Amino acid sequence: MIRLVMMMCLVMISACSPQGSEAEIIIEGPWIRETPPGRTVAAGYLEIQNNSESKRALVKAQSPEASRMEIHTMEHTDGMMRMRQVDRLEMPARSTVSLEPGGLHLMLFDIETAKVGNHVPVTLTFDDGWEIEIRFPVRRPGSGHQH
Repeated sequence: MIRLVMMMCLVMISACSPQGSEAEIIIEGPWIRETPPGRTVAAGYLEIQNNSESKRALVKAQSPEASRMEIHTMEHTDGMMRMRQVDRLEMPARSTVSLEPGGLHLMLFDIETAKVGNHVPVTLTFDDGWEIEIRFPVRRPGSGHQH
């Protein structure tokens, strides 16, 4: 009986332990750009460090304060910068990917809370199913607090 209880405890501890992703993926410098009056679309930025020996991918971002979120890239096409949605953000092994103004970024749609001083909860989901919730502070562009 004692052996059975010990085995059950080990199984429960294993089930509750992180699968290694928490140490392998590090999020730094998250922030959301304040929206101008009357606008409800905001951009989010951060750095994602993939410290693992394998390539990884960010496959989803969501927030209870936005109707939807998308991962976007900026491309120079026909002399103009164009935004394009991507299904996943690939991260090579042992790399850092920066989401920043003028480049890769997250788009938050129908968000009313992108005002300076607020913090917006965002859940990031990676290709192995690991999720992390981050509180993104809302800032003005050029405020010097990005990284």
